[in-house]
Amino acid sequence: MKPKDAIFVPDALGLAERAVHLLRKQATSLADYYIGTMPFILGLLFFWADMSRNPYAELYCAPAAGGLALLFIWMKFWHARFCRRLLSALNDTAPEAWPWRRCWQTALRQAALQATGLAVLPVTAVIMLPMAWAYAFYQNGSVLDGPETVGLKPLYNDALRQAMPWPGQNHLLLTILSVFGLLVLLNLAVGTLLLPYLLKWLLGVETAFTFSGLRAMTNTTFFTIICALTYVCIDPIIKAAYTLRCFYGQSRHTGDDLRAALKPFLKTLTLFLFIGAAAVMSTSPAPALAADEDTRPTENQGHVRQLDDAIDRVLQERRFAWRLPREKQAPAAEEQEKNWLERAFDWLLEKIAALFAAVDRWMESLAEWLRRRFPDPDGIPSAGKDWRAIIRILFYGIGVLLLIVSLVLLRRWWVSRRAGPPKATARPVEARVDIRDETLTAADLPRDRWLALARELMDRQDFRHALRALYLAVLAQLGDNRRVSIARYKSNRDYLDELTRRAHAEPELLNLFTRCMLAFERAWYGMHPVAEAQLTRFMTDQERIAALVQQAA
Repeated sequence: MKPKDAIFVPDALGLAERAVHLLRKQATSLADYYIGTMPFILGLLFFWADMSRNPYAELYCAPAAGGLALLFIWMKFWHARFCRRLLSALNDTAPEAWPWRRCWQTALRQAALQATGLAVLPVTAVIMLPMAWAYAFYQNGSVLDGPETVGLKPLYNDALRQAMPWPGQNHLLLTILSVFGLLVLLNLAVGTLLLPYLLKWLLGVETAFTFSGLRAMTNTTFFTIICALTYVCIDPIIKAAYTLRCFYGQSRHTGDDLRAALKPFLKTLTLFLFIGAAAVMSTSPAPALAADEDTRPTENQGHVRQLDDAIDRVLQERRFAWRLPREKQAPAAEEQEKNWLERAFDWLLEKIAALFAAVDRWMESLAEWLRRRFPDPDGIPSAGKDWRAIIRILFYGIGVLLLIVSLVLLRRWWVSRRAGPPKATARPVEARVDIRDETLTAADLPRDRWLALARELMDRQDFRHALRALYLAVLAQLGDNRRVSIARYKSNRDYLDELTRRAHAEPELLNLFTRCMLAFERAWYGMHPVAEAQLTRFMTDQERIAALVQQAA
């Protein structure tokens, strides 16, 4: 027997499956994980959004980063508690006690060890080769920080020692979890983008997401939120998988896996012995006390055989059959020579065949029910209508119809995607736009048409409406260059706040827009008269804004 076959080592897919089952059995342990993780995730999202948009972020960036570092230490401490609870469940022991002294020591060790991962893991990810070992090392650092750990160096040595075995399993496990994490990220992103549209279609609720459209995906805060949600969904499974790796690695020297596996069977064996003894006592008479000395050994042997037979009979009863392990046949030589891809393909074929067999059994049951429900009028059971052929034709016909419909919808979606969105045509100024309409927005006309309308109104000496047309031209210019998002529900102050977030490094642009906004509000809402000189200054500011925006683009 080879050394690697001396202990049980699950493959990567089996290890991921066992990790999921471990989390299902220890669902209460997730409270420890999320108590530590959610404060850090919320703090990270607030820090990211505030630092990327607040013009005064540099004034308090250092204290905010320090607070985020404390939340990181808090998270890693609770990750260690979460992994230790999973390890106690694997060993079938009571959860460990956490006095204050141990909490402080664990937090300090995790802060010293896990902080280096912020620099080491990105470097190993770029190099690619040592990524799996480095990732396993930092995960093991959370699992192995137990009450017997006396310092950082022993923890470092134990984590490094447990990261070395089974490199193929480690790399394949990271590949499987990475693909799974990518699928979860895509599901969360699509679901988050579709939720506002569902509210709009079902309830008629308009939000900022429905106005911005797919441009929300270009927002770094949106991407950070999706990554954070993916992390809190996937990371517990990763930690459970590496807890199992450490458990199997330590069991090579301690035998903890055998001890934990035998505990339930010891209880079951004791129960069987009691049941067998009770069955023997109830079915067999007690031996005579006054027996001959020569026949006593023969009688004892007979009682032993009776006890064995009674135990075998009890074990073969149906109520105890579920406790017995299934007999597994030794795999054939050709099965052992297959690689993991061939075995996966064979497994997929078996599942497909089982699916068709289940469908066939379902159709047989339905045909039998129909025969009982609609018997033959002549009373001959065998001469009734054969429903199996009809059900099979209907079932597969519906399947083919659904496949055709899916292909047609897929083709329409692909053609519409290749064609692109329909081009919007600008409405004529004279026929479609009323400058006195309060519901007008800057998106109703392009910038050039607003300027043309302003010149036409100036020629008619209508300076107040010309000022509004010039202001809408300013907003259209900013909207074309992605400085603001034009929406009907937004006020002028909303546009100013949005421009402040996106152009906080351009003070001249902010000053010019603020001056134009105040002049427009004074004339339009304050009903102040507009002179030609005031309109000339407004046009100068508008031209300067257009020049600054074009220069930055």
